[in-house]
Amino acid sequence: MAATLRQLARTDPAWQSLTRDQRLLAAGTRAMQDIQAEAARKVANAQRQAIRTAETENRIQGQPSGSRTERLVEDMNLTHAYIDGIKRDATRNLMDLINAAGDRQGASGIRQLGMVLFDVQNPVMTRDIALEVFAQGNGGTGNAAARAGAQAWLQVTEALRQRFNGAGGDVGRLDYGYLPQAHDQVRVLSVGRDVWANQTLPLLDRSRYLHEDGRRMTDAEVLDVLRGAWETISSDGANQRQPGQGPAPGSGARANRGSESRQIHFRDGESYLAYLGEFGRGSMFDAMIGHLGGMARDIGLVERYGPNPNAQMRLQFDLAQRADGKLERVFGNQPDAYWALLSGTAGTPANASVANIASHIRNIETFGKLQGAVLASVTDLGTYFVTTGFNKLSYWDAVTNLGRAGGREAKDFMNAHGMIAESMISDLNRWTGENVAQSWSGRIGNATMRLSLMNAWTDTLRRAFQLTHMAGVGRLAKTDWPSLSAYDRWRMESKGLTQAEWDVIRSAQPVQFKGQDMITPDAIYATGAPNAGEVVAKYLGMLSDESETAVLNPDLATRAIGTWGAKQAGTLNGELARAVMQFKSFPIAMMSRHWRRMLETPQGLEGAPVVANRLAYAGAMMASLSILGAVAFQIKQLVTGKDPVDMTTGKFWTRAMAQGGGLGFFGDMLLSDTTEDRGQLDTLGRALLGPTFGSAADAWELTKGNIDEAIAGKDTHAGAEALRFARGHLPLVNLWYAKAALDHAGLQALQDNLSPGYLSRMRQKARKDWQQDYWWQPGSDLPDRAPSFEQLAGR
Repeated sequence: MAATLRQLARTDPAWQSLTRDQRLLAAGTRAMQDIQAEAARKVANAQRQAIRTAETENRIQGQPSGSRTERLVEDMNLTHAYIDGIKRDATRNLMDLINAAGDRQGASGIRQLGMVLFDVQNPVMTRDIALEVFAQGNGGTGNAAARAGAQAWLQVTEALRQRFNGAGGDVGRLDYGYLPQAHDQVRVLSVGRDVWANQTLPLLDRSRYLHEDGRRMTDAEVLDVLRGAWETISSDGANQRQPGQGPAPGSGARANRGSESRQIHFRDGESYLAYLGEFGRGSMFDAMIGHLGGMARDIGLVERYGPNPNAQMRLQFDLAQRADGKLERVFGNQPDAYWALLSGTAGTPANASVANIASHIRNIETFGKLQGAVLASVTDLGTYFVTTGFNKLSYWDAVTNLGRAGGREAKDFMNAHGMIAESMISDLNRWTGENVAQSWSGRIGNATMRLSLMNAWTDTLRRAFQLTHMAGVGRLAKTDWPSLSAYDRWRMESKGLTQAEWDVIRSAQPVQFKGQDMITPDAIYATGAPNAGEVVAKYLGMLSDESETAVLNPDLATRAIGTWGAKQAGTLNGELARAVMQFKSFPIAMMSRHWRRMLETPQGLEGAPVVANRLAYAGAMMASLSILGAVAFQIKQLVTGKDPVDMTTGKFWTRAMAQGGGLGFFGDMLLSDTTEDRGQLDTLGRALLGPTFGSAADAWELTKGNIDEAIAGKDTHAGAEALRFARGHLPLVNLWYAKAALDHAGLQALQDNLSPGYLSRMRQKARKDWQQDYWWQPGSDLPDRAPSFEQLAGR
């Protein structure tokens, strides 16, 4: 009742003129209406839950093969793609916001450089967007780009709110523009309750803090409200849980998310940004994109599994256990690991401080170790063309789209239709398997991927495949469901598309791009089909998932293994798992996405291409990846100043197969280049226990090892080891196209000065291990000659 009184006090201009009895009567009437509405929603949600249970059962029973547990896990995989489709459908309508975020208007030259390299914000644009959002697009900033970006954000979030509520949710609408509040638990906790409350107080809209009779609260009273909010924020909601009762009341049903009243109301956009700068996590744009992803997840889960997805999954686990005798492992993982990742619980830190420290460590390893990773990614071309064949797409289109996918026209077309590159919205880093924390280390890691050309390479290949796939669907859409080959029907069904949904896609009017028919989300919406939103989510999810098979990205199975069964972030086990498994996602994803596909694709389907045959698939993969692995290995020799090595030896092809067969950068560590002057513990640690352990072992040798050597009267080479250690953890000093120049400009000479004989040992190791020489001799300022290719054929 008190909350209702305060709400009416704020919204009714005549409230203070009413008597106490009149206020109580009005509040009672409103409360009764709210109770009736909530009761009706609960009844409707119970009906929705029953309907979603029947739909889930139909989906599971409709899968062609596998145990009940296997089919349940496959349904979760399809839901993961569905959620991605919802997010992409929403994000494509945010291009005005994304463009405004990158607008350099009013930024200094140094700031513009920071925006290009490290995703630094333009404070002028950020401020104007925040002001426009709070004012519902009428902030009067005079900044057309900011206003367009704010309006796009407001329209998209309102559409998501309505879609969520349509599936059983109860998220209210603020009468000012919504911006997510991304509190940094560590920073809030560190300053203490009273300091935080006193610093937050001047930023609030005091008209929101009223007594039941309409009187504004005093400073002391608002501070009491803020102290209560501090307890919730600093404990991540733990203060609202009763011992032994688990999650806070009301949080069990996903549909109830967002129904709680907001306690912190900022005065305007500038106050919001001031708070974010002092106590927020990441930037305003990080919070906005994070909110978008969270809403997409919530919508996807309630649309697929009902208003209470957790209850649905408990039921499905029980049914699977009854049918199979036990919950089976699927690709080495228990079903609850898939669910923990899909529902987001595994990625929610149990302890924010622990998670932040561990994230920084992994990010440092990323920007220190992956500055030449793009050279290993030449092998992506192998999986690109194998996936093209698997989907019966045109190889000619696949080749020509590689050339056009990097152009502005193709980028704009794909962005408009939901295929926005992850790097554009700083969402996913393919090398870590998890979201990169938007911190100083995360931004340097992203900059490393950008400057090494890794992002450009990955985005171009994925965009090229998506263009090819969209054109393939455009051609296939001319064929009705009964006339599709058995293989094509299986491909659609394996992505969750039914005959009815295929009919919706067929009824869409194709859009022409480069002379080819493309089925677009807008074309599907234009059909007027009542389930158009679900069809678009499945369609975009299919395009995205296949592109991440063509150019590997971790799937749910890979992420479950990479977190040791979805161990929660911010726990000792969870962070240890993430450290040990860092950089190992590629070989796991290769097995999960390609080798498992090879084994599980039904054989003998009418019209199935030769590449779908197990032996042909395996042969195509091994041949193409081994050849490309050989190319990648030889390129690495050239860019480090060495001559190419003999390609007629078994050792070389073992190395090439490891490089191309999905090991990628992990293969570099497992079969390390022994011409590197690196500690044995570091080498072992990198390969088996992850780069963090390798660095810790190297640091141990640098400190304790050198102390022991000094006590024993031995040469320590501490300076050389310190230089090597520092270089392996500094950003931008090992970029593959600049590394040789920096080496020869003085770093090699410095290393040799600190560790006499270092350069001669490099040459000796190269001759011993690969019988190769240097075309750019270590320590020399300029190359002595051009690279020699005489040894390629064993001469």
